[in-house]
Amino acid sequence: MELEKPANRADLEATFKKDRDLSDLDLSNLDLAGIRLVGFNGEKIDLSQTNLSEAVIAGANLKGANLSESQLNDTWVAGINLENADLTDADLTGSRWLGVNVSGADFSGANMLGAKSSGVSWSNAKVSPPEPPEPLIPFPVWLPALLLGIVTVVLILALNKRRSKE
Repeated sequence: MELEKPANRADLEATFKKDRDLSDLDLSNLDLAGIRLVGFNGEKIDLSQTNLSEAVIAGANLKGANLSESQLNDTWVAGINLENADLTDADLTGSRWLGVNVSGADFSGANMLGAKSSGVSWSNAKVSPPEPPEPLIPFPVWLPALLLGIVTVVLILALNKRRSKE
């Protein structure tokens, strides 16, 4: 079934609820700022000149996608396949990249000022970004245990205070 180009964000969201296969779909020039696109196939999707500012794109196959001149500033990009994608002249300022396959992707002229990444091999890109993102600072391994300990102590103190009132 071939999907028609959505006229606006509401049309796309309605389509997305029915069908997670957005392959070859033309989404160029749409304003999708802040959208959450999770778990879909978007092979060869056209997102050129699309506003995806402050969006979340995760768990997606965007192999061969066209993201040229798109706005992905302050966007979270996690666990997606951007193999052979076109991101020329894309605005990626302040974006976060986690575990993304960029093999063969073209980042010519892409602006990645303030972007951060982890688990991305930028050297595998066809054309690496002019200024690759800074690495994300990983949390120390002891931090979750510390937070759990603090929560446990607060709960114990709250329960003891409650019992002493009774």
